[in-house]
Amino acid sequence: MIEFLLFCGGSLVIFLGYFRLQQAYSYPFLNPLLLSVVSISLGLLIFGIPYEQYIGGAGYVNHLLEPAVVLLGYPLYKQLPILYKQWRQIAVICALASVITLTVSVCLARVLGLDAWLIKSIVALNITTPVSMSTALELGGSESIAAVVPLIAGLTGSIIGVLWLGWLRIVSKQVVDCEQSTDNPESQKVIGMAIGSVSHAVGTASISKKYPIASAYASTALIICAMITALIAPVYVPFLLSL
Repeated sequence: MIEFLLFCGGSLVIFLGYFRLQQAYSYPFLNPLLLSVVSISLGLLIFGIPYEQYIGGAGYVNHLLEPAVVLLGYPLYKQLPILYKQWRQIAVICALASVITLTVSVCLARVLGLDAWLIKSIVALNITTPVSMSTALELGGSESIAAVVPLIAGLTGSIIGVLWLGWLRIVSKQVVDCEQSTDNPESQKVIGMAIGSVSHAVGTASISKKYPIASAYASTALIICAMITALIAPVYVPFLLSL
């Protein structure tokens, strides 16, 4: 009970503290998830607490992942009237994003000389953590590694995703620099599809306040990409590895 209150409660308090900090200053690098991971990791190292002991108390937070994935369907349901007319384009974009992510991940990993089991653990980096873990398990990879890789992808997208789209001039600098806007809907659609396709819920949460239109498209993209990747990865990844 003490470990539950200390580790689980402490983790939530740390996250909420950084969440308030990000709300106050709205700086991309003040990502509450990133700062929480760094702070907790440093705390474990400084106080010499084994990870097994920490996860024994804080592991209950992991049980929230499954219902969280189900809840992602709610924003999709809310935005159905807006997205209905464009479902064909959205489906094609998500399918391409899923196939390209798997292809690039496998090919790059093979060039770097990674073992097959490790490749199977990291290929589903563009989808939300619970789906990535189950996909890796089905492929014969490691669930633990599969839980970390999507986090890195999500944090990267949430911190530099929109900036990167601006640097590439895919979206206008005006949209990137705005505090909050419902203008430039076409640019916001691009932001939403890009972030949702590769940075899942973490990236989507980071743009939800600043780009409300993009958030709707990102929610849709992350759900569809998760479904497509989970369906094709067990067949497509072994095929790529056999080449």
